Amino acid sequence: MSNNCQITFDQNEHGTYFTGQVVTGKVIINLNKTKKLRGIKLQISGYAQAQWRRKHGRVVPTNQYRPGRNRYFMGREDYIASTTYLMGSEQAPTTTIEAGSYTYTFACPIPSHCPSSFEGLYGHIRYLAKVMFIRPGASNRTTNVGFTVLKLLDLNQEDKMLREPASSESIEYFCLMQTKPVHIKVTLQQQGYVPGQFMLVHADVRNDSSSDCRKLMIMLYLHATYTSDVPTMQIVSEKILLAKRESGGVLHHCQKSYTETLRIPATAPTCEHLSKVVRVSYEVRIVAVMNWMMANPKVIIPITIGNVPLVTAGPPTTFGIAAVPRDLPCTSARAMELAAGVNNPSYELTEELEDYELPEDGDDEFEIGDDLAPELPPPTYEQAMFMTADIADTDVNTVSEAARFTPRYPVFDVDTFQSPPPNPPQKRRRRRRHRGEQRADKKQLAQDQSSVDEIQFVESPVQI
Repeated sequence: MSNNCQITFDQNEHGTYFTGQVVTGKVIINLNKTKKLRGIKLQISGYAQAQWRRKHGRVVPTNQYRPGRNRYFMGREDYIASTTYLMGSEQAPTTTIEAGSYTYTFACPIPSHCPSSFEGLYGHIRYLAKVMFIRPGASNRTTNVGFTVLKLLDLNQEDKMLREPASSESIEYFCLMQTKPVHIKVTLQQQGYVPGQFMLVHADVRNDSSSDCRKLMIMLYLHATYTSDVPTMQIVSEKILLAKRESGGVLHHCQKSYTETLRIPATAPTCEHLSKVVRVSYEVRIVAVMNWMMANPKVIIPITIGNVPLVTAGPPTTFGIAAVPRDLPCTSARAMELAAGVNNPSYELTEELEDYELPEDGDDEFEIGDDLAPELPPPTYEQAMFMTADIADTDVNTVSEAARFTPRYPVFDVDTFQSPPPNPPQKRRRRRRHRGEQRADKKQLAQDQSSVDEIQFVESPVQI
């Protein structure tokens, strides 16, 4: 005996809501023949849950908690618990329902304190709409549909430090090898990002050791922490790799700089204080892969991921003069001053730079538009593919249809409007003319101007 049950959301194809909104939709039941039921129940729930067990000292995820065993741990926190009987109840007498199509509407507000949806290995923050068919003398049958809830995290309303560049460094000494250290310094353009945005990572590596650095790995990690309260308080964590880039190596007794970009994929916003069961944070990890006998130096910088991008005014913040490559061509008077040693004494004016013409103040080859950032287009809601989970009931007393759910998150096209794309093509540079050519041009221009003046003031031979 099968029931054809569909749960749809009004004017929301993917079922994505922000806290404070109202979830509305329909339950459509199509029966191909007469059924005997005690009732039909609709449950809308939202909760954070973590559960795992320990086996031989290792942490193993589990979908079913077994109370009374010390090896099983669970934590739970409820946010939404709405129950509506579309027909009958558990104690109601058996009712015969004729074949046909039945439609029921529902509405449920989402409290403002709900955390964003998240699916992890040892736990989740999940929001479900479940329809249960209460059958006499048989196991109840359920149909589950998940929907995504997003807690608004406006980066403009958070800590002002999110706008500022972040820098961290690490020095790794190798005592057993009796060699000098490896020094890594990493700089981020800012500390707050949204999905879809490009993260610019600049790394300076100085390898004073006697071993080569084979490669530099730049990774973006999601760090999830789970807390149980039954039978005792325990904490486990997991790291999910979201993005990864590899750069070249650094030979021994050498120094090299790398600049890479990482695109933030669709993922949940940072959530460290809303839920006591599941906490979500992010970090950028840069690792220098050394010889197998040596430890790998690493730098870790925490970042914040929200769902409202930072509003910038004017050109994006640069890393500063110390991070500017020595061979970067100058394209403005200010840049030429910096290159000549005003604020960068280590820079030497090469012959290549002398071939470029120095523009006048205000005559910059790089055209910059208005200082005000234009209005961003609406985001697209994309699935976080690494969060796909089975949301079917695990209760042995129910028969649940298979259901897979992947939460969706807003993805922005920020860099097209507020900052240049990664690795932009080089602007065409004007060749600097020699002084002799400039004097000849000025002389020719003066002659042309005088001839024009003479033509303008010649008396007319016709007398009036």
